[in-house]
Amino acid sequence: MKMRAHHAYCSQFQRFTDPSRKEAFEEAVSKIEKLHKEGQEKLEMVNCPDFLCQACSFFNGQECAHPSGGETGVRKWDARILEGTGLAAGQALTFAELKSLVQKKAPLDFCRTKCPYYLDNKCDGKTFRY
Repeated sequence: MKMRAHHAYCSQFQRFTDPSRKEAFEEAVSKIEKLHKEGQEKLEMVNCPDFLCQACSFFNGQECAHPSGGETGVRKWDARILEGTGLAAGQALTFAELKSLVQKKAPLDFCRTKCPYYLDNKCDGKTFRY
């Protein structure tokens, strides 16, 4: 399974919910949650649209078109997550391996200063959901 770096990282701390997104998006989020709990599924880190993007109402068929930054902004988040965790696009690991790595690295410095969820106290970057 291919996952954007910020989807793989951030989903460990918060649930991606938004009433403006489609039911298919909620189903994809539930799939991620199940895989996190099971831990053994391999995922490939990517910095391009993944299956969660494709289920999102802000996906225009080729890229993220979210009004708060779109694909350009999202790729910056993916790059920062990859750099902060020491992972590379194309690298594969299990959800359990990812969780172990993130537990050692979180919260990333830029999360403390740039992430709206962290800054709004919706995410402390240390409390894992699984």
